[in-house]
Amino acid sequence: MTRVDAESLSLRPDGSGRAVNPGVDVDVLPLPNAAPNHDSSLTLAQGVMQGQGLGQDPSLEVDLDQLGRQRPDVFPNALYEVLFCSSLLVSMFMAEFFISGFNIILPNVSKALDIPKGSQTWPASVFSLVTGSFLLPFGRLADIHGAYLVFNAGLLWFSIWALISGFSTNYQMLIVARALGGLGPAAFLPTSIMLMGKTYRPGPRKNLVFSLWSAFAPIGFFLGIITGGATTEYMSWRWYFWLGCIITFVVSLSALITIPRDWTQTHVENAHIKMDYWGAITIVPGLVLTTFAITDGAHASDGWRTPYIIVTFVLGVLLLAAAVYVEGWVAEQPLLPFDLFKPKYMGRLSVALFFAYGIFGIFLFYASFQYVQCHPPAVET
Repeated sequence: MTRVDAESLSLRPDGSGRAVNPGVDVDVLPLPNAAPNHDSSLTLAQGVMQGQGLGQDPSLEVDLDQLGRQRPDVFPNALYEVLFCSSLLVSMFMAEFFISGFNIILPNVSKALDIPKGSQTWPASVFSLVTGSFLLPFGRLADIHGAYLVFNAGLLWFSIWALISGFSTNYQMLIVARALGGLGPAAFLPTSIMLMGKTYRPGPRKNLVFSLWSAFAPIGFFLGIITGGATTEYMSWRWYFWLGCIITFVVSLSALITIPRDWTQTHVENAHIKMDYWGAITIVPGLVLTTFAITDGAHASDGWRTPYIIVTFVLGVLLLAAAVYVEGWVAEQPLLPFDLFKPKYMGRLSVALFFAYGIFGIFLFYASFQYVQCHPPAVET
């Protein structure tokens, strides 16, 4: 491998530069979101030169920006790349689709399945609750077994429970189907980021894919609202689930074909990574029990004085406190390392997002019922 010596590397303030060695002339671009320093640029330049075989042919010139624009070698043609990206983008689309649109069909579903007022929050909230609670464990499973298996399993599982939700005959069945369906996004959302991150080199092409992935979240959210309204108006609320099932199943077929098989490579590279079982068994039930107590406290027979509300809330808080201790001082490889909150303002941002998403969910839920009071839906089965 041809080495770029620090003495021959001239860096600009943004971390880019040009290295001139005997027989080799290399453009060095700054790493994304990294402070300019010799080490990061040297490492990037060395890695690219080694991958391009400059040690054997020093007459070659490496343009890292051009490499970042090229199609990754794992795709044999452009169609494979389009289908790969479509699988990841539509997976994000469908996760938001099943959150927003369900609040639109919920008034019709409540009348059709005779859902008591005290239980109407659960079909809407249990999906997001399960998804959020299991994101970290499924992300670690992908680190251990590879993103291909976890992503595709999540999509197929999601599709199956969307189909079952459409056949619900009572609200208990719907709540269970929605809860189990929430495991799907918990599996494919973190792995989709992993797949994009390790498939594309840093550069304009990678930036474009990540930008599209983010853009498909609001697109799915608003199209979910439109689809929910259209199905309840012209078809049946059940078709909201069945249409989502069809789309998700088609996407899963595309993902099975085009996503690179990475389980063997992952087992070799990440053999040292282990599941944080103590973190999982404290974080997941802690979130579930605390949210259950807060949500159901307003509808319990004796309010917050109801014994099961007090018990579940106290257990949830104790488990979350135990999770903080486990992740901070016990776990060797924590699911939620405290280093995540070390960057400046990261803690404040997390608190702000917590309250923002909480208020937004409440607004969306009650806004749909407020509209229904003025435009009551027809009863359907």
